[in-house]
Amino acid sequence: MSKKRKKVLVAGATGYIGGGVLEVLHGQGFWVRALCRDKNRLRNTNWCDDIFMGHATQPDTLKGLCEDIDVVFSSIGIHSFNRHPTFWDVDYQANLNIFEAAKASGVKHFIFVSVLHASEMARLSPLAKARDQVAQTIMHSGMDYNIFAPTGFFNDAQEFLDAAKKKGVIRLFGDGSSIYNPLSALDFGEEVARVIKEPLLRNTVRPVGGCEKFSNQQMAELVFKILGQEPHIKSIPIWILTLWALALRPFNYNAYALVKFFEFTARTPDMTGEAIGHRHVEAFLRNLANGMSLVEADRALGSWNESRLPIDAKG
Repeated sequence: MSKKRKKVLVAGATGYIGGGVLEVLHGQGFWVRALCRDKNRLRNTNWCDDIFMGHATQPDTLKGLCEDIDVVFSSIGIHSFNRHPTFWDVDYQANLNIFEAAKASGVKHFIFVSVLHASEMARLSPLAKARDQVAQTIMHSGMDYNIFAPTGFFNDAQEFLDAAKKKGVIRLFGDGSSIYNPLSALDFGEEVARVIKEPLLRNTVRPVGGCEKFSNQQMAELVFKILGQEPHIKSIPIWILTLWALALRPFNYNAYALVKFFEFTARTPDMTGEAIGHRHVEAFLRNLANGMSLVEADRALGSWNESRLPIDAKG
């Protein structure tokens, strides 16, 4: 990185992914502006050189957002069964609003978080289609870009932990054999910092994940092991997901889009990406089980490595 501190806008800074990126960028000496609606949801306001209050879905609130900014990072998106706002409002239009603000201010580099197998999944899931269309717009804009397509993040495993704690059972879509390698937000943040500092790493679309591979069945078994419980795992056949999605579509488009997303991942044997992380999901889940928040659970991992923590559930 040059002597001049690069100025980075982080959109999605109050979420698990964007919050991890914000933490790492601050720690590595970047000048950081966070876009948010509620600054109380930021991990630490002291990590922000500037906080821009605005709504990504409302372009009139974004005037000046990218002024003097060198790099824009966006992980904005929703994963909700609520009817509103829709994926097209947030995953698509909100990210395009940010992109247009970046283009208008002369930003040279845009980093966007898409989804794994986005182009293939776009035929089945509106969620993937929305993010893929944003990625395509960025890639054909003439601006330097990095499109990351993560296989999944550590916070996704929290849903397994919550289900096992509250209901004593984990339900898997399909037979649970699909393989993925979940990624820590802090590991991801370190990679984001690297592509900002190294121009030769730009203009790529990269499937990325963590350092360990798991099937959904293995992840569910790991959760029960951590909790000291006998595994109680049930399978939801893929054909039920297909029918469920059809039933939901007329009444709840967001729920429909999410179920189609789950259907694709359940049908795809390999949902892994390039291993870029070094933190272990078992340690993360143990931290959550011991009462830590998502942020605390991730940060407490420090620099875990193979010699310090045996992993029994590797694929």
